[in-house]
Amino acid sequence: EDVGSDGDYIGNAVEGIGDDGIETDDYSAINVRVIGNRFNSTFNAISIAPITQGPYYAVHNVFSNHVKGGVKASLSSTGQVWMVHNTFSSATGAVHPTGIYSNMHFRNNIFGGTPPVDDDAGESLTGIDFDGDLLYSATATVFRWKGINYSSLASLRAATGFEALGRSGNPLFMNPVQLDFRLPPGSPAIDTGDCSTARDRR
Repeated sequence: EDVGSDGDYIGNAVEGIGDDGIETDDYSAINVRVIGNRFNSTFNAISIAPITQGPYYAVHNVFSNHVKGGVKASLSSTGQVWMVHNTFSSATGAVHPTGIYSNMHFRNNIFGGTPPVDDDAGESLTGIDFDGDLLYSATATVFRWKGINYSSLASLRAATGFEALGRSGNPLFMNPVQLDFRLPPGSPAIDTGDCSTARDRR
């Protein structure tokens, strides 16, 4: 149970990885913290496949230009995961599971992708929720859940209860081509979310 517990991965820059930017797999992950890192040009950005206990925290990371997807969850992961205040910017989905998973909580993230959340085959099981996130898609689908496409937050909320305080729209990054993901005045991602600490960025 103590394998990999109380582990911190903080303030790193990871780029040009042919597989996952970071693999936090196959352990209990009690008090594991992935904080303030930048992952660019990876296959999957972050792999949580699986963890067995948690709590696991990914906070204030920037994930950009991933090929397959942002959050890779699979292999019956059941540990408690909190993904909070992260930025995802890529043509592919920010949350793209590849197998069944449970107990992941998403708060105050910027999710860019096509679609931003893509649970296409219904891999999600119990204990998964989303709130306060900004969804940005280049297509009409802002969220795909259990194979159903949702084109609006209203339809998503009515069907799933997700994103009661979420928003959709272009976050207006300063210069994403140059990996500048700061938010200018007027961005719909500023001063929104589901907690009083969500200021200036997600």
